[in-house]
Amino acid sequence: MAGADDCEDAGKWYDRGLDLSDNSEKEASYYKRAIELCPDFFQAHNRLGELYKNRGEYDLAIRAFNEATRMLLYAEPHNNLGDIYRMLGKYDLAAEEFITAIRIDPGSRGAQNQLKYVYKQLGKYDYVLEDQPDLIPISIFTRIPGITLPKGSILVDFQYKYWEQESDLTEDLFTGRVPPMLYSPSKRETDVHAWILGIRYGLTNDFTIGLIPKFFSKQAHIPIQQSEIDAEPQVTGFGDTVLLTKYHLWGRRKTHIAGFLLVSVPTGDENAEDKDQGLACRIPLGSGTYHFTPGIAFTKVEESLAINADISYMITDGNRAADEFHCDLAFLFPCFRNLISSIEVNYRWRGSCRRCQTYRTWGQPPTVGSQPGMIQETYETTLMEKGGHTLFLSPGLQVSLPNGFKAELGVKIPVIKPSDKIAWVEKAVFHVGLTKYFF
Repeated sequence: MAGADDCEDAGKWYDRGLDLSDNSEKEASYYKRAIELCPDFFQAHNRLGELYKNRGEYDLAIRAFNEATRMLLYAEPHNNLGDIYRMLGKYDLAAEEFITAIRIDPGSRGAQNQLKYVYKQLGKYDYVLEDQPDLIPISIFTRIPGITLPKGSILVDFQYKYWEQESDLTEDLFTGRVPPMLYSPSKRETDVHAWILGIRYGLTNDFTIGLIPKFFSKQAHIPIQQSEIDAEPQVTGFGDTVLLTKYHLWGRRKTHIAGFLLVSVPTGDENAEDKDQGLACRIPLGSGTYHFTPGIAFTKVEESLAINADISYMITDGNRAADEFHCDLAFLFPCFRNLISSIEVNYRWRGSCRRCQTYRTWGQPPTVGSQPGMIQETYETTLMEKGGHTLFLSPGLQVSLPNGFKAELGVKIPVIKPSDKIAWVEKAVFHVGLTKYFF
């Protein structure tokens, strides 16, 4: 594997070749030297292929372009290969390359026009350009694939998620001072709406960075049967923001591995609270601490199947948030030209953590509209959030839309949950998303 310094030197040799741009053997030698230093320097492979193509050395050009196509989201070498096959009269092969180029970059008018031309040569006069599916569909819940974005390209996605969480509320959950439970809710219930914006940028062909801000609306349900109270305090605001860095470790044609690091920045209010029917409840929007999540991602693509997988471990302070281990596996099946179905298996182990909570009790059962003077005592206590093992089964659909957009619809269903009823677990997670590449 080439080091960072080698690839930096390779860029200098590549720039020397571009400065010549005379299709000479000297120019070719600069690109060859760049490839020796950094074998995955896809632009050098592509430019070397263009040089051979301009000189009419098509076999060498095809070999160089095939090396460049190892970058799965790099459309230009596929356009170049299609152009050579077109000139050689190999229209079937040319069509395959132009289709691949369009799948990578749906806005490529040059590839679309070339494809129309070769289809006419093949007698397909009724050809109508249809929306093409993504070459590498990103899984709905396994969102980090093993590939990185080409240099200068941007991936933007917007997600909406909804889920409900609940657990029993017992004295065992409190650490330290335990408030009286006589006139208290017996369950903890929260509805969560999450809006997530993801922006990823290819800093180099091997290095992708990203920014993922989140916005939440959370509503707690606090039923107290003795008093016929059903309070629903609600908080809304920004949650923690995630910074993504991902580096391409290894790749050969359609199999790729990348390492990534997620850093969660505490931009959400950990002390957010609201009051309803005289009942106050603290509902954190953020964790109040930094989290670090290293991981490995894998992608493999075949004609009728794509596989995405990742393994990661979230490191926290163990107090206000719990450590988590994730293992995700996704299978994606193209159904039609613009429809992809998916099934994912998502495993999560979550540790236990402590949350600060304001807890109020009454000397007599409270009623709706109770006056503040009826509150006997306010407890600032600590509540234990129990973790455990959870296995989700997650079906989904992805639809390619005009202008390179992709819509997503999925649901994450817990099929194995912690047996302990005081564990804090989602019932199901519903997902709607929209994705767009910019090249």
